[in-house]
Amino acid sequence: MSTNDFREAALGAAARGWFVFPLRPGRKTPAIASWPEFATTDPARIRRWWATHPRRNIGVATGPSGLYVIDIDTHTDPDPLVRLADRIGVQVPATFTVHTPHGRHLYFQAPTTLELRRCTVGRIASGIDSRGDGGYIVAPGSVVAAERYRVADPHQPAALPDWLTDWLAPPPPPLVPTPAPSSPNAYVAAIISSEAARVTHAANHFRNATLFHAAFTLGRLIAAGHLTEDHARTALTAAASPHIGQHEFTRAELDRTLSNGLTYGKRYPRHLNTHPIANLGGPK
Repeated sequence: MSTNDFREAALGAAARGWFVFPLRPGRKTPAIASWPEFATTDPARIRRWWATHPRRNIGVATGPSGLYVIDIDTHTDPDPLVRLADRIGVQVPATFTVHTPHGRHLYFQAPTTLELRRCTVGRIASGIDSRGDGGYIVAPGSVVAAERYRVADPHQPAALPDWLTDWLAPPPPPLVPTPAPSSPNAYVAAIISSEAARVTHAANHFRNATLFHAAFTLGRLIAAGHLTEDHARTALTAAASPHIGQHEFTRAELDRTLSNGLTYGKRYPRHLNTHPIANLGGPK
């Protein structure tokens, strides 16, 4: 690369409205201590930064740039994000994509829910991190370990798909222990009723997250044998049905969010001091 290519890559990122700052030459670490404060789209400042150190790499501050970047740190084929999408019957959308020395970066528009805009490590799957508010990524045009970050797909960043939004939703806080009702069946029924009520009364902008969290909670009980999946699906579908048609919420979105939450919850069985599903009228 010529000494001007790094600067031109930084200017190109800024022209997209992305806030850039310099990284150390050949590395992924910031060259300035207060990068969240000084990241900019100002061409004059960018030219000054790269005039004195022309081989600095380029960082993009994801939060102010309105970006949410999925960082896949593996070259396996298919990679873990594609495998996850295949497992739940969806596709990874076309979006701005960068090949990195260790995998790829998928750039998406930042979600509107503040909780989901934060950086994560391994929440989606092993080898997949994300960068949002408070984070940054190494931009295309940078070089680390003699390998260049290069654009693989020039599409504009797509909206973060609902299935990824659901997967990135933080798990609900632990339930506060309460004295068990006299009947163990009543205890499980009370959990179902509570989660269904949360879904029914969820505000529109928290609707998907609330449904996902409720499904996660019931998925844990399914995995432990306290509840059948049919019972959980029936209860939460009925609870979420009043939202269909409100603010573009569809039955397909309901089913997808519910399925994702149950799938995730079943990874973490929650064993209660109660009887198995036979006592709830489920199949033996």
